[in-house]
Amino acid sequence: MQSDNKGTKFISQNLLIDESIARGIKVTHVNKDQNSMVFYELSYKKHIEYISGGIISKMSAVANHCVTNKYLTKILLKKEKINVPEGKIFSKKNISQISLFIKKIGYPIVIKKNNGARGDLVFLGVNSKENCKKAISCIFKKHKDILIEKEFKGNELRFIVSRKKVFAVTEREPANVIGDGVHSIRELIEIKNKSRKTAIVKRCLFKIKINNILRKRLKENKLRLNSIVSKEKKIYLRDDNNKNSMIINGGDDVDVTDQVHPELKKIAVRAVKAIPGLTYTGLDLMTSKNISEKPTKNSYVIIELNSFPAIYPQHFPSQGKPRNVAKEIIDILFPETKGKYNKK
Repeated sequence: MQSDNKGTKFISQNLLIDESIARGIKVTHVNKDQNSMVFYELSYKKHIEYISGGIISKMSAVANHCVTNKYLTKILLKKEKINVPEGKIFSKKNISQISLFIKKIGYPIVIKKNNGARGDLVFLGVNSKENCKKAISCIFKKHKDILIEKEFKGNELRFIVSRKKVFAVTEREPANVIGDGVHSIRELIEIKNKSRKTAIVKRCLFKIKINNILRKRLKENKLRLNSIVSKEKKIYLRDDNNKNSMIINGGDDVDVTDQVHPELKKIAVRAVKAIPGLTYTGLDLMTSKNISEKPTKNSYVIIELNSFPAIYPQHFPSQGKPRNVAKEIIDILFPETKGKYNKK
């Protein structure tokens, strides 16, 4: 059986479809003639499920509503005594109260739109009244509500997790190379780009581009493109804060599933259970401790959850072990097909 998902731009959805076909699940592209989000019907014997983008039919509408409303997510997590950044929602009606709230929590702060995902309109490290006004103005041009939070410092991890277990954990890093004492930084960039060719073609990772931003970063560290770096020394080539822009600019998705402390994994599972009807999620957690250390009362916060997370970074990490997250999700949809793959 062939997949009819060619031409769709949703890599994560394609992974789910390919996994389904491999198990003998019939895949029908329902809205093939419509120029909108691709909608698939999956059927195995008399069992039927659906996938739209990354949302599966076992995900409730209530769950999707909860996780796209960041402030509501915070309320539900706090209710279960799960740490979230101190924050408050504001509209144009109570905009005058913003300065008092910022005075209470102190800079630096994070300002973002309340609804949505993908890192769009998220302003990190806001540390002045002037930058605060610019961020607020930018968001209010398109959205009714903004969320202001106290910024938490630490390592950010992306969990793909269900109500029962963690499927994978990745950590994102800005574009970088590791010295070998032989090759120049320019050569190391070329070697790295070549080594990740398959993932670049699949648009799961992106090339490290040599541009003025990269050159400026090197200059700040008294380096040039022809500099030869000592063995095992990591050189960061950009200073991206936004996790999504990191990858677009040649950053790394690093699999750290096996390094993450079991207690952090338990917290992630509890967070999924805190959201009614949430089957699985992409959960962003920050920890101020080493990821392999047991979390303490205030050493972590959960930033947000996503009802249709990208799963290709876990399938095609730039470093570490690939994790077949699509398999885990199809196990949820069609548990009767576990381990049943078509013979080639």
